[in-house]
Amino acid sequence: MASNFASQASEFRPLLRVRNLYKRYERGGVWNRAPVAAVREVAFEISAGKTLALVGASGSGKSTVARCVTRLEPPDAGEIWFDGTEIARSRSRELLPYRASMQIIFQDAASSMNPRFSAAEVIEEPLRIHGRRRSQERNAALMKKVALSPDWLKRRAMDFSGGQRQRLAIARALALRPKLLVLDEALSGLDLSTQAQIANLLLDLQAAHSLSYLLISHDLSLVARMADVVAVMAEGRIVEYGTTQQIIHDAQHSETKKLLAAARAAELKLAFSAGGSR
Repeated sequence: MASNFASQASEFRPLLRVRNLYKRYERGGVWNRAPVAAVREVAFEISAGKTLALVGASGSGKSTVARCVTRLEPPDAGEIWFDGTEIARSRSRELLPYRASMQIIFQDAASSMNPRFSAAEVIEEPLRIHGRRRSQERNAALMKKVALSPDWLKRRAMDFSGGQRQRLAIARALALRPKLLVLDEALSGLDLSTQAQIANLLLDLQAAHSLSYLLISHDLSLVARMADVVAVMAEGRIVEYGTTQQIIHDAQHSETKKLLAAARAAELKLAFSAGGSR
């Protein structure tokens, strides 16, 4: 009976829960350095198989949250609960199993890949770090999963196009069978057609593997397509939080309204350009 209660509790427990996250940096010159809060009292949670979008203008603190959540940087205060364990103050060795379950994909995939590596070596790098078994069959299956040809496994990563490198970055992240992907502006550097294709790929992967996503973006058009819940950031704080439907159709905060206006302006510009080309 106790094990049944435990399994039910884990079923309803959020995969990721962040509470009162705080991160500051030292800014200024050599003699007048002062602490500046980049993230203040941020709190949110993500359930298994769901997407939370963290949106805001440049400098709002959303990428700092991503780096803290994945423990690329230590938070100064607050709690980060991942799969039932608090990891905000865990040491590097203690974090190793959680790093396998929580992968991050950056905007510029090329900057996170060794330019001398082949596609196979890119995919195998996290497996080697974590002491996992590697095989050509597994590499080929991952390439197919992200709609890349297995025949390209020996091709250098830098010989791929921008969209193909982003697919390769997704394949590398999937190699460790993670539960959470942090997408830090991962689609923003792509043209709209490629962005739509990769957004569809991510949605298909989520449905197939019950992946959770923390989507970092400033693009509410993309967020409306992918997210279940939206948290809007400004000046290091979350200023509005709700379902995607609520945020898109009943925005309350001025920052959210600015982002919506920018998204609508971009859509109108695209529609005008498409109309003028006919």
